Amino acid sequence: MMLEFCHYYHQPVSLAAHGVQLGSFTLGSRDTLAGLPAGISISGRELHAAMAAYERQSGGGHRPQLAALAFFHSGQPALMNSYFPLLRALDAAAQAEFQALVQAVAAHHNFDLRLYGERVHDCSHTLPRDARWLVAGQIVEVLFYRRDLLARLFASPRAFWLYTTPRAFAEAGGVAGGCYNAATGAVQLLLARVYEGFYAPTPGVAPLLHEFGHMLDHFDAGRGACRQSSGLLPGMRLTDGACYTPRARARFLEGKRLELARYTRCCAGFMLGDDLPIGHAYVFQNDTEFIAGYFELFFRSPHAFAAMNPALFDGFAALFGYDPRAGWAADFTFYIDENRRYYLSGQRPPPAGITLPPDA
Repeated sequence: MMLEFCHYYHQPVSLAAHGVQLGSFTLGSRDTLAGLPAGISISGRELHAAMAAYERQSGGGHRPQLAALAFFHSGQPALMNSYFPLLRALDAAAQAEFQALVQAVAAHHNFDLRLYGERVHDCSHTLPRDARWLVAGQIVEVLFYRRDLLARLFASPRAFWLYTTPRAFAEAGGVAGGCYNAATGAVQLLLARVYEGFYAPTPGVAPLLHEFGHMLDHFDAGRGACRQSSGLLPGMRLTDGACYTPRARARFLEGKRLELARYTRCCAGFMLGDDLPIGHAYVFQNDTEFIAGYFELFFRSPHAFAAMNPALFDGFAALFGYDPRAGWAADFTFYIDENRRYYLSGQRPPPAGITLPPDA
């Protein structure tokens, strides 16, 4: 039996008696995975062997998507395309450029990607190659049109530390569902969370993007080093030198002012029709959470974001050099829906802790 990859790429994989389980479907050892790049096919027997190796290398803390396991087995970059919505808006030449850039970041000596087990055991040598590609690819997706910022970012080491189990994450000082550690400059995340948002035909929750937003907020493009949070992304600061993008700063601050006004009205109990903040109350607690929360929304709910706050959306688009709506036929709406439900629930949000610079 031949199974078309395009119908199952997002399904979680687990071991079956001789083949693998893809969601609710079993691919037997003699069955074949078809529709792969360059006419390649992979058998259920090969996927079974790959999954067994994958569990040994990753620590067995998550079930990879079929796309990730197929890449782990074959090393074909096109198998990972579904993880990056930007690729839907690129022609073949640009897609090849994207893949080459991901490969360059993944191999960069300053890309400090590690995997830790329990008792803070460094097992980075066993990190599956799809994990390295997936982390590097999300970084490239953000900065594909800002090679200047990408070069500045990796002019010095950038730490992304992943963990095999929740216990390993806690033992290493990880907090909440993932975090950016300002003291070490490291994104800390459970390995399973890197894959979390990809078990559906289109990408969903993006914890890595959220924490990368924090990293960018703390990155000083002018000095090429980490700094205190400024509530602005690199390229939005007057001190960013050649990377400075005046329109991005102006439009971002205009949009942030509007979100703060909306949120303040909600705190006072006044909600005017649909004029609600886009982000959850959580992101209004301080400037760095505002950046990370809206950064994630920009890359996951671009149509709703652009409609609800054109100025803020334009600030992000001006900074990153592209409009992500081109890669999304329809948004991932979970965040927008949940945030709206919160504000309409009757709960009184806590006071805002975000700020605006004098020129806002």
